[in-house]
Amino acid sequence: MISLLVVTQEGVGIEAASIGREGAVGLHRGLGKRRSFTRAVIPVSGTISHISANVFERAVEQSDTIKDMITHYTEVLWVEAQQIAACNALHGAEARFARWLLQTQDRIDSDSLPLTQEFLSQMLGIRRTTVTLVARTLQEAGLIRYKRGRIVILDRAGLEEAACECYQIIQHETLPEIIGVNLASS
Repeated sequence: MISLLVVTQEGVGIEAASIGREGAVGLHRGLGKRRSFTRAVIPVSGTISHISANVFERAVEQSDTIKDMITHYTEVLWVEAQQIAACNALHGAEARFARWLLQTQDRIDSDSLPLTQEFLSQMLGIRRTTVTLVARTLQEAGLIRYKRGRIVILDRAGLEEAACECYQIIQHETLPEIIGVNLASS
């Protein structure tokens, strides 16, 4: 999983989008040199593939299918970024926390999420003490188990109920079937 952060001049960042097996970082480079407005960080390790920018550009030049995938995935990222902006402005910490855990689980296919309080506070734009309080509330409700640096999702259906509608909107847009092509097999 890769998180795309918007970082201020003071060095404070907040997540604008996240990418898992449904997408790729740097797809726009296939359309020529581009300026990035986000910082990509890897909060949860895993296996990734990479291709040099020049090789990718040549592949895009030769394939309308790849160009169409880039265009569609750009729309997917726009939806996610806009939904997260609305979510951060309008929804409470507990609903946002639940949404974020579900999105992360979807991308790494594991109930066990190696996440620190500091990282979660940055992703959600909340204080570490708020992360502790929200995690405790979700744990007391039997939805998660939380220990230092690790969250285990115990009740996914309950966590979906605790999340705001933003999770369903983002999930609908980022499903590989919606994108139309599995990027890993192209």
